[in-house]
Amino acid sequence: MTVELVARLIGSLPASKDTEAALGFLKQPDIIRIAPSGSEVSFGPAEASLRICRIRQQVTTEAGVTTYGFPSLLSALAKLHPAELVTAAAFTTADWYGTFLLDNTDRLVGFVLVKRRSPEEEQERLDWFRRNLT
Repeated sequence: MTVELVARLIGSLPASKDTEAALGFLKQPDIIRIAPSGSEVSFGPAEASLRICRIRQQVTTEAGVTTYGFPSLLSALAKLHPAELVTAAAFTTADWYGTFLLDNTDRLVGFVLVKRRSPEEEQERLDWFRRNLT
């Protein structure tokens, strides 16, 4: 899956804050594909993917991490047959991670954008872990 293909798929969706964020993410000059470079990675059956994404949404929300796309992704995963395999393509920029999920017919199921922590925020997080968990 290429950036161009993902942008076309996102562009065909109804306009929303999430789709606008995804299109902006895909236009970043520093965007790179992080895994894998030539094909999509199996994300597992839709039922397991839904469970994982619900947990990730809860964790990121509780941590105050900025995300886009979770609600529509969770809704779309819930509509798939539980055993249907879902694949993922992941991209990154200096500020964001983006994961785009496809069904077994290569249709876009949904996506999640996650804001990366700044180096300062990451250091604060590591310091907290050192103080409180060691």
